[in-house]
Amino acid sequence: TNYSQKTITMKQNMLFLMGVLALLLASPNANADDKEKYKLFAEETRKEIWALELPEFANTAVPEKYKDESAVILAAHSRLEVTKKTRFNVGAFLGGFHYIDREVNCRDLYRMLVQINDKAALKEFSEFDYKAEIRKKSWRYDESYQQVLGVRIIKPDGTINEVSTDEYMTATEGKNDKEQRQKLAVPGLEIGDKIDIFFFNYTSLENHNLDPFIFRFRQSHPMLSYTVHCEIDDKLTTQYRTLNGAPDFKQSTNEEGNILLDVAMKDIEQTEPDLWYNSMQQTPTTLLYITNSQMKKYTYIPKSTKKKGLQPNPDAASIQEDDWEFIKQAIRYNGYGGVSNVKKGIRLLRNVKQIKKKDWTDETKADFIYNYYHFALMTDPKSDCNNELFIVYFQRLLNWVDVPNLLGITTNENKEPLDKLASYRNTTWFIALPESNKYYLPPTNYLIPHEVPACYQGRQAILESDKSKAKAGRKHFNFPMSTAEDNRNVTTIQADINNTLLTIHRNEYRTGTQKERMQTALAKMEDVDAAYRRLLSIDKEFAEEIGKKYADDLQEMFRKGREQEKDDYKWEINFYHGEDAQELLNYQMQCLGNRPDSAAFVYDVRYAMDGYVRKAGPHYVLSAGKLLGEQTLVEGKERKRSADIYMSAPRTFQWNITVNLPAGYEAAAEGVEKLNVKVENECGAFIAKAVAQNGKLILDITKRYNHKTEPATNWDKLLEIQDASKAYESLSVVLKK
Repeated sequence: TNYSQKTITMKQNMLFLMGVLALLLASPNANADDKEKYKLFAEETRKEIWALELPEFANTAVPEKYKDESAVILAAHSRLEVTKKTRFNVGAFLGGFHYIDREVNCRDLYRMLVQINDKAALKEFSEFDYKAEIRKKSWRYDESYQQVLGVRIIKPDGTINEVSTDEYMTATEGKNDKEQRQKLAVPGLEIGDKIDIFFFNYTSLENHNLDPFIFRFRQSHPMLSYTVHCEIDDKLTTQYRTLNGAPDFKQSTNEEGNILLDVAMKDIEQTEPDLWYNSMQQTPTTLLYITNSQMKKYTYIPKSTKKKGLQPNPDAASIQEDDWEFIKQAIRYNGYGGVSNVKKGIRLLRNVKQIKKKDWTDETKADFIYNYYHFALMTDPKSDCNNELFIVYFQRLLNWVDVPNLLGITTNENKEPLDKLASYRNTTWFIALPESNKYYLPPTNYLIPHEVPACYQGRQAILESDKSKAKAGRKHFNFPMSTAEDNRNVTTIQADINNTLLTIHRNEYRTGTQKERMQTALAKMEDVDAAYRRLLSIDKEFAEEIGKKYADDLQEMFRKGREQEKDDYKWEINFYHGEDAQELLNYQMQCLGNRPDSAAFVYDVRYAMDGYVRKAGPHYVLSAGKLLGEQTLVEGKERKRSADIYMSAPRTFQWNITVNLPAGYEAAAEGVEKLNVKVENECGAFIAKAVAQNGKLILDITKRYNHKTEPATNWDKLLEIQDASKAYESLSVVLKK
């Protein structure tokens, strides 16, 4: 379920299990013996955790104010235990190496007791899917991981039914089937039951750091109690950051001097809305980072983590300095910028250097280099270049052609802001042209090089000092915000009625942030390749340019994309209408949207829909409002809002719809009049104009959101717009013979 995946990803988890249980973790390979070891480990883990004394889990009464909730989290508990062990690596010594392995062991648990009140909650908590075992080993580090899920059902009469070990289905996956997945469909769970669930993780690392732990003090359901207890070895570095009003830990130590962190919250009434909400920016959250600062010399150790012990809410400037230092180290890396083929790398460098002689502006040169490098990586099936390396090599290429530039750091909206930075690994690097104020972030789909993706707009950023200006320090600023006019989705429809079938020819024209999702969903690699070749004036065949094997690999990418294309357009129709087409007739991507002179992503799709036209005696009834596409329905508890509204971006939707009426029919005037709607306020608008003339029904509709964020006090104004567009879906017009 979504909840279980969120829980696993968040690592909202916890503690213990000693002795024999730890011994069971020594060899997590996916052979028969190890499967039995895992099964025994899981059984013993469940016994230990169910035996934990947690007083909050004894409270099973649901307050009257929550009786209409889909589900109520009666109690939630996170527990974390992290220990450090240093040992001599005999195998490495015998192999000619002489170093100490620094091992970190982590036991973390997340447990919750949930009251199930309706079908939605029953569906949410009835299925779980998680990875039971993972083993990763490289020349740099060694990591093993095991997870156990425990579930028991508490019936209204107090009867407790634990889900049997035999109900957990095991499947292997990954290289050499070394990763086990567990799947569980919870048997016997019913509305009115309580479900007691836990996720227990055991992680053992050598020369590697743990993923961050994230404690969220708000969920999609109200919580009567949430407690956190952490016990962390004082020989490690523990840093945590509280965000969005999260409660601070109570700090103490035990007899061994290890760090103890505790927090408890009662009656967390506010929940996370389903619509227009960003949990990282709005949910009270604590980010916890535990670092082993004594690892092998080839591992980057941030300066802020070298002091052992506890650092509550450290100065964000010190974490930023970690990142600036990491950038310096990355710049020292040598090679061909992540391009796997040496010929292709040399050609890339040679072609980039040639533009130094051209009479181009710095911005034109930067755009060309960005596109050329991005294209080289996209068409390299074996490339492993990440976002950081892309920026490092992009800057190196700019320097070769003498384009002045500055490095910068920022974070996207799914990370903490820079002034509350918790880890240097949460930043995004970018390049700025100081003279033109153009910003180049790592590639997002196929945007124009200096377009700022939605997730970075308005975000805090810092530029390195400009060495060309005396006494210039680092510049702090916010990325520019786009407007509703910048981010447009223009839908043009020509529809024809054939008895009770409606044939729809729909053209989609998307600009700014509105093209990001559909570029990913619909653009095929062969079309992308052709678009960038035209943009960059590349005319050589790949077999000539990079060798036959690489060309064959690329052609295989093209083939797989074309195989998937028809299904992708079927998905797009369902995404637009909320239902499948009766028949897909044609489809075509017309413009990728990757160049300033044609910045829109444009595609065409033609299909037949059933159920939009029905016979009524000698007349037809046309569901004209459904041509708008499926609009968001806001209902139930979502209609009341105390959290601010956080959208992707300000944006405008425009529909130009023409329905060609059957010969001898006309649209009833009273039906056409109802298709004229106007709702407008400071948050946006929904305006529809309808006219019937010359055998056609013509609809001109605009829906607009003026801002990326709105205060909760404006929720009713947004509801006016949402309700108007949703109500429009149900409007019909009679076509009289």
